[in-house]
Order: sequence, then C-alpha cells, then structure tokens
Amino acid sequence: MLTMGTFAFTACSDRTQNNAEQTAESAGDDMERNMETAEATWETEREETRREITETRTEIDREIEEADREIERASANEKARWRDRKRALEDERKELDRSLDRLEKETKETWQDFKQGVDNTITEIRKEINNTDND
Repeated sequence: MLTMGTFAFTACSDRTQNNAEQTAESAGDDMERNMETAEATWETEREETRREITETRTEIDREIEEADREIERASANEKARWRDRKRALEDERKELDRSLDRLEKETKETWQDFKQGVDNTITEIRKEINNTDND
C-alpha cells in the first residue's frame, strides 16, 4: 500500500513538474514575442516620427521660399514683417533639425516623452503655418 501511494505521488509530481516546465517555456516564448512586437512597434513609431519631421521641414522650406518672394515685392514696412516671419520659420526648422538628430539617440525608455515633444512642436508649427496662410 505504501509503495502504491509513493508511486502515485511520484507520478503526480512528475506530471506537475512537466506541466510547470511547459508553462514556464510557454511564458518565455510569449515574453520573447511581446518583446519583438514592442521593438517592431518602437521602430515603426521612430520611422513615422522621422517622416513627420521631414514633411514638416519641407512645409517650412516652402514657407521660407514664399517669404523670400514676399520680401522682394513688399513695401518697406511689409519687408520687416516678412523678414521676421522668415526668421521664425528658420528657427522652427532648426528645432526640427535638432529633433531629427536626437531621434537617433532616443531610447525606448525616453521615447514617449521625446515623441510627445516632437508631436507638440509639429502641431504648433502647422497651426502657425495655417494661420499665416489664412492671413
């Protein structure tokens, strides 16, 4: 009887251990897949942010070209306003250039704060461009 109980206990223990090992292995696989997915998502976000910065920079370049055209044909008072506008655009372009440089240095740990800052900057630049276009 004692032998039978020992055998049953040992069989259950082996089965339990096998189940535990399979569960741990499965959890490890899930964790690895999740890490790969997070890495891919981060890389995708970085590329999207790079694209947004580049597109916004292109918009600024067009606005600077427009300011140059306006400076050439404007009156003295208007030239000063257009020069100020051009300087502001050039400053915004420099800020985007700094963001583009920082993009490569950002880590996953600092990414969300950096991305939020870039998104806010781009939103403000586009609002300003749209407001000026409507004037």
